[in-house]
Amino acid sequence: MKYIYSCLLLCLCLLGNAQITITGTVTDAVSNTPLPFVNITSSNGNGTTTDEQGTYSIVVNSSTEQLTFSFLGFKTQTISVGNTTIINIALEEDSAALDEVVITALGLERDTKELGYAVQAISAKKLTQVKTVNFLDNLQGKLAGVTVTQGATGVGSSSKITIRGEASFSNNNPLFVVDGVPINNETVFNFTNEAAAGFQEIDFGNGAMEVNPDDIGSVTVLKGPSAAALYGTRASNGVIVIETKNGKNKRGLGISFNSSLFVETAFRLPDFQNSYGQGNSGQFEYIDGLGGGINDNITYSWGPRLDTGLLIPQFDSPVQLPNGTFVRGGDTALYDGLEITATPFKSNPDNLKDFYETGITTINNISVSNGFDSGNYRLSFTDLRSESIIPGVNLDRQTIAAKLNFQPSDNTEINSSFSYINSSSDNRPSNGYGSENANYSLVAWGPRSLNIENLKNYWQPGLEGTQQYSFNYTFFDNPYFILNENTNSFNRDRIFGNLSITQELTKNLSISLRTGMDYSTEKRELRRAYSSNRFSNGAYAEHDVMFREINTDFLINYNNQFKDFSLDVFLGGNRLNQTASTKQSQTVNLAQPGIYNLNNAASPIEVFQFESEKRINSFYGIAKLGYKDYLFLDITGRNDWSSALATPFSVDGTSFFYPSVSSSFILSNIVELPNVFSFVKLRASVAQVGNDTSAYQTSGAFVSQTPYNSQPTFSDQNFIPNANLKPERTTSYEFGTDLRFFENKLRLDVTYYNANTEDQIISLPVAISSGYNQQVVNGGKVNTQGVEIILGITPIQTDHFNWNSTFNFATNRSVIKDLPQADGRLTLAYSRIYDSANQTVWFQVEEGGRVGDLYGTGYEKNDNGEFLIDDEGRFIADNDLKKLGNYNPDFTLGWSNNFNYKNWNMSFLFDWRQGGEIVSRTRALGNVGGQLAETSYRPDAGIVAQGVNVNTGQANNVAVSAESYYRQFYDRNHEENNVYDAYFLKLRQFSVGYTFNIKDGFLGLKEGADLSLSLVGNNLFAITENPHFDPEQLAVQGNGFVSGVEDMSYATTRSIGFKAGFNF
Repeated sequence: MKYIYSCLLLCLCLLGNAQITITGTVTDAVSNTPLPFVNITSSNGNGTTTDEQGTYSIVVNSSTEQLTFSFLGFKTQTISVGNTTIINIALEEDSAALDEVVITALGLERDTKELGYAVQAISAKKLTQVKTVNFLDNLQGKLAGVTVTQGATGVGSSSKITIRGEASFSNNNPLFVVDGVPINNETVFNFTNEAAAGFQEIDFGNGAMEVNPDDIGSVTVLKGPSAAALYGTRASNGVIVIETKNGKNKRGLGISFNSSLFVETAFRLPDFQNSYGQGNSGQFEYIDGLGGGINDNITYSWGPRLDTGLLIPQFDSPVQLPNGTFVRGGDTALYDGLEITATPFKSNPDNLKDFYETGITTINNISVSNGFDSGNYRLSFTDLRSESIIPGVNLDRQTIAAKLNFQPSDNTEINSSFSYINSSSDNRPSNGYGSENANYSLVAWGPRSLNIENLKNYWQPGLEGTQQYSFNYTFFDNPYFILNENTNSFNRDRIFGNLSITQELTKNLSISLRTGMDYSTEKRELRRAYSSNRFSNGAYAEHDVMFREINTDFLINYNNQFKDFSLDVFLGGNRLNQTASTKQSQTVNLAQPGIYNLNNAASPIEVFQFESEKRINSFYGIAKLGYKDYLFLDITGRNDWSSALATPFSVDGTSFFYPSVSSSFILSNIVELPNVFSFVKLRASVAQVGNDTSAYQTSGAFVSQTPYNSQPTFSDQNFIPNANLKPERTTSYEFGTDLRFFENKLRLDVTYYNANTEDQIISLPVAISSGYNQQVVNGGKVNTQGVEIILGITPIQTDHFNWNSTFNFATNRSVIKDLPQADGRLTLAYSRIYDSANQTVWFQVEEGGRVGDLYGTGYEKNDNGEFLIDDEGRFIADNDLKKLGNYNPDFTLGWSNNFNYKNWNMSFLFDWRQGGEIVSRTRALGNVGGQLAETSYRPDAGIVAQGVNVNTGQANNVAVSAESYYRQFYDRNHEENNVYDAYFLKLRQFSVGYTFNIKDGFLGLKEGADLSLSLVGNNLFAITENPHFDPEQLAVQGNGFVSGVEDMSYATTRSIGFKAGFNF
């Protein structure tokens, strides 16, 4: 009998130690919708996350264990397992719970309470609630200290993103990391000519815009050097860390489908005058658009009054040929010397509005996820098709994504994620000032008498393909001809992803190996038809762009608990190999019209080519120390060896070390505080990071030039290399506190930072006799100080209704403390009209000044700030450069609100930017041309300029004609009077929706489903000083972007749409 008892006892012991599988679903307590990617950990150390349907599966050792559920924006819950194997959890919202887990440097998961520096995360839900074609635009206003500015050429444009302002003279772009591996975010422009000839700049989009928001699980912004220090020479401008979605964690196929449809219209158009039409000095008559008529060689609107019954020959007036047929006045190749029949001289107040079309964007995504015994996977396909408001402009993008998490044994884990993207466009419009920009001819030079409908048939009859029809043949092209014939198409294939393996050697020791790649190839074709203003015999260019970057990491991790102390150490290394090339082959004369091929070249083929290779080897480490549950310390170090700092003869000076120390102290865990406090944390950090240089700055290189007699030619580069060049170095101090009040209903995060950026990489001008234009040197020091405040409030929280409100405030100033030259200002960049130094906005710095200062010319003033006027009543030009302002804002503030009532949800986002200046070429050219509303006041007696006579000091009383007054006051050669305050307040986004919960068993669905429907809007309205354009502007100059200048930009869009999602 005792053997029987012994066997029974043994069985009971075995059963008592048997593992238990717990499954369940995690939902939103208010809307009852499933929550994907919730972190679940057991008290024995096991962990998992929910899938897209909110389901999970986890193994525990006994019924006495506890499960902890934590998720960004929700309160953490801990539940005892007990005797049940199915645990369903409803999480309550808590928009800033401090026990949340975020992804930090190297893809490491961290509990935010441990961090001694500021990070801010945004969930997948907030990224996709109101979708944008470029997902970066969806970050604006939602993150403190993060500024996103959209490009100027509609759908497919690049977006510029900066974190904590601009402190570098050369590079302020943050690093983008997807699933632990860096990806490329560069914008590669075509080769251009600054003169009024050749191809203008074309923005083909930035790299990060191809990250598909439907595949994103979360985005974490590492703002300061302390947060980003483990990325070394690439970390000085912050890091955007993107984690993609995982698959299901239990058996059973999960399918998710969502679709968005947006209707887009022009957001903000110039305010025109519509009283006066084409001409000068009140006179106009069209003959040939080349000056043969009365003032018909340029399209100012200083002509006769409109809508008075006046009959005038115009470009679209009829001409009767000898055979009795009729052509248009602008069909000048079809007749000679015949009379153009005069037609009514009428206003067309909506000609620009009618030019822009209604844009349509559709985004459709389907994903499949599943789980199996030892892992999970997710597959996704997204199709984006966007027709721009700009005629003939579009963007198509298809994305295939796959992610696999596999655990072949208890000690081995394999993770892999890959995305393939194909992006293409039939046409990307040209940027900037010049005849290849359709907006240039419509806004600056489009007369108020111009009937836009009569330009749509843009070929002269019988001369299709060889001679365009237009309202002017001196300076401009027909805008429809530009956008339908002079196209800039591209097709880009890209794949990025990674493969990693983690092997647990012991309970406390593991080793990981990860390799990732970002590879893209792109084919561009630039076509110019016969009769183009810049290419009378047409032109054609092929532009091939390639980029490849491979990152390989190894990482050793040791962690242990020693009574009250915890230790977590990572040691690793990285090898970066980067290759980039760009090659533009072109001809500026075609032998036959309409044949776009380099074999059809009628002039020597020009080739512009550039290739670069770069390698960085790195070793890094991080030690995380914790004491009890209230004191945490991080110590990191990274050493980089960069090939960009080597020379052909030496590798000395290529090694640089970047340390950081950060600490957090949770006061509320050791001190009894008043009940009003729910949580109090203090944090501080200090760090050094770098900003590497591009290749070939330390040694000479040859540059290909225009062929001579069909033979290739090369020249030395135009700058003197510096063999002793060092990376920029930023030393940052950061202090902050995270406070929670009234059971987390009031949340306040405050951060102050002070950073010094030294050894700036700059190009100093040198004497032309040296044979070079510039010399690359290290020099200059910039101090940046700023404050970020995140305030979260939950005014109402009940069983059925929840309201969360968040304010994101940021302000900073970057002041120049030192420059390498003895005195004077240093030019960093410029934005100019063609190659004219007299029509240039200069971006210059001087000691005591700020990064972002704008300089230009204006008019002479006395000590009281009054304009000096000459004896003829005219302003007196002052050609000395003067400060016009600074393009950086004084502060930014985003205010987001989320409301949930049962299955209803609503959200909106206001975005406020205060301060900053912008120079407007629309204002300059539109007023010089008499198009804009500012010029509508035209008294017959003329206008008396406000100011004092330069000789007498008395108030000016001499009148000049209205045309003379406006053309001088807004003269494009003097920028002073063409500056606007760049402030704005925008309703950035709005959404209202309802979720239908479908019960189990409906249509055979075992686990039920949910169907969500939403009405959404983006860029709905703005309050700003200028009446003519969206104040968010990004201009292009040469091969880079410049801020603070509006350069004949196309209209941005307002979008209203419908979104539907179905998960089962």
